[in-house]
Amino acid sequence: MRRWVLALTVLAGPAVAQERWDHQGALSLLAGFGVEGRASIGVGQSDRGVRLFPELGGTFPLSARWHLKGAGRLSFLGPVVGLSFLAGVRSLYGERFKTFFDLDLNVHALPIVTIGPRVAFGVQYELFSVLGAFAAAGVQFGVGPAGGRIGFEVMIGLQARTYLLE
Repeated sequence: MRRWVLALTVLAGPAVAQERWDHQGALSLLAGFGVEGRASIGVGQSDRGVRLFPELGGTFPLSARWHLKGAGRLSFLGPVVGLSFLAGVRSLYGERFKTFFDLDLNVHALPIVTIGPRVAFGVQYELFSVLGAFAAAGVQFGVGPAGGRIGFEVMIGLQARTYLLE
């Protein structure tokens, strides 16, 4: 993680000098950790309880406030390791202290295959021009060929940015 932050800091040199808080033209790396309570029911199987998950992803700017977002997660503490992928948008509001919401399509590949929406709301504080810390809470629903799923989550993380596209 230190190498990524260092690389993004070097690439975003002009942005650091300006101390800017917007995300206009900013590619970013998202890294977070969270906890999820979920209930998945499938044909002949179920997956209920609490799971811990690391998340790794990124964003691509569409405008000053809207960004495409993609991420992957592994989840632990269940009978098997869980695997899921998210793709959608993140919308940010504010200056150094921001609020945001995510609207994603969530695909759970393990342990029960489901696809459905995820909505999350959060806050982010810009530590530096190229690094912010965030906290979010969300809900996700899913259905699949063998069952259904609902999950509630909270997570914290870091967003490292570079302004290469500007």
